Amino acid sequence: MKHLKKTLGLAMIIVLALGLALAPVAAQDGSTLTVGFAQEPDNMNGFYSSMAFAQWANDLVQASLYDISDTLENVPVLIEEIPSVENGGINEDFTQYTITIKEGLLWSDGTPLTAADFVFTYQMVEDPANNMLQGGSIRDALESVEQVDETTFTLTFNAPKPFPEDVIGSPGLSTILPAHIFQPIYEAEGSIEFAPANQDPTVFSGPYVLSEWRRGESMTFTANPNYALGTPAIGTVVIRFFPDTDTQYAALQAGQLDFVPNVSEGDKPRIAGFEGVSQVTVFGGYIESLWLNVRSEEFPRAGHPALQDVLVRQAIRAALDRQAISDQLLAGTVSPTDSIYAGSPFENPDLGVTAHDPAAAAALLDEAGWVDSNGDGTRDKDGVELVLRYSSTTAGWRNNIQAVIQQQLAAVGIGTILEAYPASEFFASWSDSGINALGEYDIAQYANNTALTNPANVTVIESLSCAQRVNEANPGGQNQTGFCSEEMDAAGLITQTSLDPEERLAAAFTIQEIMRDNAPLVNLFARGDNYAYVTARFAEAPVVGSGVGNQWFDIMNWQLAN
Repeated sequence: MKHLKKTLGLAMIIVLALGLALAPVAAQDGSTLTVGFAQEPDNMNGFYSSMAFAQWANDLVQASLYDISDTLENVPVLIEEIPSVENGGINEDFTQYTITIKEGLLWSDGTPLTAADFVFTYQMVEDPANNMLQGGSIRDALESVEQVDETTFTLTFNAPKPFPEDVIGSPGLSTILPAHIFQPIYEAEGSIEFAPANQDPTVFSGPYVLSEWRRGESMTFTANPNYALGTPAIGTVVIRFFPDTDTQYAALQAGQLDFVPNVSEGDKPRIAGFEGVSQVTVFGGYIESLWLNVRSEEFPRAGHPALQDVLVRQAIRAALDRQAISDQLLAGTVSPTDSIYAGSPFENPDLGVTAHDPAAAAALLDEAGWVDSNGDGTRDKDGVELVLRYSSTTAGWRNNIQAVIQQQLAAVGIGTILEAYPASEFFASWSDSGINALGEYDIAQYANNTALTNPANVTVIESLSCAQRVNEANPGGQNQTGFCSEEMDAAGLITQTSLDPEERLAAAFTIQEIMRDNAPLVNLFARGDNYAYVTARFAEAPVVGSGVGNQWFDIMNWQLAN
């Protein structure tokens, strides 16, 4: 019944999406930007979501101390200048930051936005009772936060923090919490995890405010006159949800959407054929991967016992023809990689790529003791069949990849059961019974961030660190695979704290070697951030920032055509 309910729910969502695509679009005029999202946000507090789409929606309503541009430059928002040793914002050993925000800042409800809001936010990140999914690296490093005056506060760390973006910028500090909204809840409940404002916020600091959220259908945002950089020229942004990408692209082609983020590599040639639609690609720092559940019995929902063996994990990688996946499903636009830093300046050029080699995969499985003893075509060991639950989101292009990988694994005797879930279920937190968080998978396919402006790789320091393994005592943990390498944790710490660029790069190379050798996940390909937009709807081409940082960083300058 559990899977039946999910199927019925997905059917209803698709029906809604189809209805939206065929219905007239209300209020689409010169001052309304209509955007298509392939996933509906699960939370409007950035600390409680692992979804890129939720972060993008949050970026419309949440201001940062500073953003990252399309060329990976720092763009001040709530501060006049980026702190540095030279301007006195960072001490010489990089263990203390002094942050000064602009004077006269206001929340959308007119309440002053002051240093007290930042102090409260960092205090909430520090308190494990809040079970936040994001901010773990800040929590581990932060020693104290203190308010100096209305516009100034200090951060003291237990080790050097040479990269301000990791702790005060976007995407390091995903949300600034309005203390006048959250503090009474925290004082009454001892946690903000279930604060109503996480799902239905009413106070904002960004360029827009969320004025309406029709679950399963759309979100409407209106310009915030109290935004630090002024009032956006585009008065209204409407985000419509399309779990079915075919319907989404039909709406784009019909002119019912102006802008679509997260276009898959395989869909780029298709959209290139749409008359009057342009595309842009920026570095996003995402890698599409197969995440393997290597949780042991001490953690909830241990994965298939075969995945405890590194030989089996290496065999899965060798069994995959990743180049064929690119050529057949993604128009040859991506290439296989074994580097968790793929596409970044910190990628090890000598790491190499595991070749498609079914014979080598079979030999590894034989060595691990998984053989087809009963002749049914599927390997087994000690009476256990090597059949893995392979899950992903309901995105069509991912489901196509699942089908091909199922065939490739079957060729070496590994069976798979394919499962697809709405993103809101797939990426949900432990508290909300998320598929990944609870470990209801053996293989999970999705993309995660890699390095962006520095070698501190978020996948390594949060999604794969020992301290981040999720369980009942750590429900906010980001490590949902159960993988743990103390050597990699040590190297990850060097990438975060060392003041020596050569030492940081060497640590990044060590991380890549550990990942290649241990295979807790299998990288499929690095992904760019691809966007499509109706050319005639814009007065000039919109400048789009990195999806990891903030795709809307320049929305103040976006102009729609009259």
